[in-house]
Amino acid sequence: MEKYLSAGSSFIRRQYAPHLLVTLLFCCMSGFFVSFRNLDSQQAAKVMEMYAAFAGILYAGRLPLFMPEQNREIWLLEKSRATSLWKLYLIRLLGAAAVLAIVVTVFLWLMKQGNSRFDMTGLWLGSFCEICFLGSIGFFVSGITNQVVLGYMMSVVYFFVNIGASKYLGKLALFQMMKGEDDFMLPMALAVLFLTGGGMLLRERFSFR
Repeated sequence: MEKYLSAGSSFIRRQYAPHLLVTLLFCCMSGFFVSFRNLDSQQAAKVMEMYAAFAGILYAGRLPLFMPEQNREIWLLEKSRATSLWKLYLIRLLGAAAVLAIVVTVFLWLMKQGNSRFDMTGLWLGSFCEICFLGSIGFFVSGITNQVVLGYMMSVVYFFVNIGASKYLGKLALFQMMKGEDDFMLPMALAVLFLTGGGMLLRERFSFR
């Protein structure tokens, strides 16, 4: 356990810190772009799905989780060690998920403090699920292409495709909570597991470079 904690803390210090700072700035500036006061459930869902969803792209770094191994020599070195690469990726992923959970909680807390009325548990689960899914798209793409920027781009493209074509994406469409729907969570959670698990296992097996 100690070696895993050491690996995780090293990654945070060397690779993850800039993304944490961006996420903190993102949260601090949110009040300039959206209102948190006197919102009903639909308006609160809009804040989470149209603004906070960008945390799925920026958020504390799902996409940079493969960054240390972008160099093939480093990938080979890490792969030769006793600790499997997928375990390192999982540690990083869990850390990123924990930060995302905090970000979602902060947004909902701000709305509650602003006298907004919504189902806290339902909106938290739906927001966390949607944001994880959006981040997972970039996570998978960056993992198999070894291109962090391409991963960011694919997440952004998917977000904007949903603005005009969400009806064609079924249960994997974003912005469903604004319509009062919540049956997307299970299919989307399964997609998150598939994309993150597939990305980690493929990245461990191949350097893609």
